[in-house]
Amino acid sequence: MIERSICLSISLCVGLFPQSVFSAPPDFVEGEVLVVFKPAKGNAAARTALDRHSLSLARQYETISRKRGSVCGLVRGKNLATARLIELLKADPAVESAEPNYLRRIFTRIPNDPDFPKLWGLRNTGQTVNSKVGTSGVDIQFPAAWKLARTTPGEVVVGVMYTGIDITHPDLAPNVWQNPRETADNGIDDDGNGYVDDVHGYDFAAGSAAIHDSIGHGTHVAGIIAAAGNNLTGVTGVQYRAKILPLTVTSNGDSISSSAMIAAMEYAMALKQQGADIVALNASFGGSFSSNAERITIEALRDASIVLCVAAGNETTNNDFIPSYPANYPTSNILSVAAITQNDRLATFSNYGATTVDLAAPGENIYSTRPISQTATLATSVSVGGISYAALPLEYSGITPAPGLTGTIHPCGLGYPADFPAAVSGNIALILRGEITFSAKIANAKNAGAIAAIIYDNTADPLTITGWTLGAAGSWIPALQVTQATGQSILTQIPASSTVLHGKNLALAYQFLDGTSMACPHVAGAVAFAAFNFPAESLSQRIDRINNNVTLVPALAGEMTTGGRLDLLKIVDTDGDGLPDWWENETLANLAQTATADGDGDGFTNLDEFLAGTNPTDPASHLAFSSIATASDGAGRHFVLTFPSIEDRNYRIEWSGTLQAGSWRDLGEPVTGTGEILKVRDLSALDNAESRFYRMSVFPD
Repeated sequence: MIERSICLSISLCVGLFPQSVFSAPPDFVEGEVLVVFKPAKGNAAARTALDRHSLSLARQYETISRKRGSVCGLVRGKNLATARLIELLKADPAVESAEPNYLRRIFTRIPNDPDFPKLWGLRNTGQTVNSKVGTSGVDIQFPAAWKLARTTPGEVVVGVMYTGIDITHPDLAPNVWQNPRETADNGIDDDGNGYVDDVHGYDFAAGSAAIHDSIGHGTHVAGIIAAAGNNLTGVTGVQYRAKILPLTVTSNGDSISSSAMIAAMEYAMALKQQGADIVALNASFGGSFSSNAERITIEALRDASIVLCVAAGNETTNNDFIPSYPANYPTSNILSVAAITQNDRLATFSNYGATTVDLAAPGENIYSTRPISQTATLATSVSVGGISYAALPLEYSGITPAPGLTGTIHPCGLGYPADFPAAVSGNIALILRGEITFSAKIANAKNAGAIAAIIYDNTADPLTITGWTLGAAGSWIPALQVTQATGQSILTQIPASSTVLHGKNLALAYQFLDGTSMACPHVAGAVAFAAFNFPAESLSQRIDRINNNVTLVPALAGEMTTGGRLDLLKIVDTDGDGLPDWWENETLANLAQTATADGDGDGFTNLDEFLAGTNPTDPASHLAFSSIATASDGAGRHFVLTFPSIEDRNYRIEWSGTLQAGSWRDLGEPVTGTGEILKVRDLSALDNAESRFYRMSVFPD
């Protein structure tokens, strides 16, 4: 049996924390109130109560209202201050609570060295990060945990309530959640959930389905949770197989209203009811004031089996005495997270609390994804027939690989659907400006299969970016503008090959940030990891699996309820025997056996059987070739070795002609399992009289 360790090089971070009670900026949205009516007071009673004060609901939270059997919503006063609205509503006998639409604050701690690409939180070997030397082993045990993770596919979803997400980032795009019931850009609420075109989540601050991140915090958090893994790109998320649900709740990156937060949570619950396996929401923000409407919404999340992971705060205060919300709500589905350094110390900025903060996770010098829009453009141009023309990208244009995209250029009129010939599929569209919007032209080009589009001006104006926009970020193809003269010149050369280039320096699409905001998504990713491996567990079991299996840290004793650091390995292997709990329960019925035991007496230990994907209770099931046969083709006469494989396991095949010690040689490089039958060929020319022996070993990546 061969086992090889994983070596990862990655990093992540951003800091959000509650505003001080003594802060100067307002702590609520002036002129707005969150109102909860008493149970048994229906819609009619609520309307009557509001009518008495010439008020109405700007928004009713339908899911929460139905669940409680009473109306919950947002009221905007007509020239009435928040204090006066609360005074009027609290005096009404039908009202349970009336409170400000609080603002939750967001703050960022900018690191010194944004280009240092190390994820110490996932694997800490004592490396230096931002001039700070770490302590080996102070991490969440990511490589060891993933060796024991399930290999079968399964989708879990984590919602990111924050500043938005760059859904075009190459390290995030593969894992951005997609609504199977919604059609993009058709202006229709296909799934009837009240949100038009919500293909990739929703922006509750702007009231739009367009998802982007001009601030960068949400993109950073999303990368910590679920940046794509094993894709030779950038970084890796804690649960790199999870899907990320963008829930934008702020337009300025500074404050988040209670109303936007409630709307986002309600939306997530509705999606879960429709079938999306949303297991956690990440809330890397906080504020000083408690809200009844927030609390009852979080309780509804609990009843929907959704964990709310919340940053404890970055004010170096004790949450037991100076509360931060939503972290301090006493609801059982909240995990409140403090930040630790790479030396197992509570970060100097982190809040704490022996009874109100649950656990700590890496939160200083964390390296993760950054919006592509914040990186430098390498070049933008159009080349046709050996001539290079100046070009500019439309705002929100897709990017190309560094060499550009090459294809045959086809004239496509004004960009109406009927203007695109079938031959444009896989090639480049040339479109005249005018009559319909740029976004409609490019959407039609994409739907026709074009890999890129060039729009040329309908006037003799000079090249300018002003006004040339696709309206909002999205999964756009590269879209460039050129002058009228350039467009006419290109038309004279058609048909011709063209190269469109709009490259970004993707090496800069990552950054370091600190904060409990960065610690929090480590735990959200861990919730997704637990749900991926133990899908049948209840919400309370999932939270207990995380809280009861931390690594105890002396410096954290008395600072939080668990006194420990997040440990991904203990989550999947609670008894520490080297076998994952999920596999032991499913194949051995309990956790009582050891890794070295051989219950079925076939000569293979339980650990051998786990790695091979075989049945430890069946002596006929063990690691073996299913067939070895001869074949003859253009490569000559050779052997073909066939065997079943497990996804992500590595198989080493060796051969010998004598079976003597020291005679075994590798038959090529190790091969990676796909979950299907694998075939390996020995292309050495064989003599009928020659003996050939083979052996196989398996080990995790």
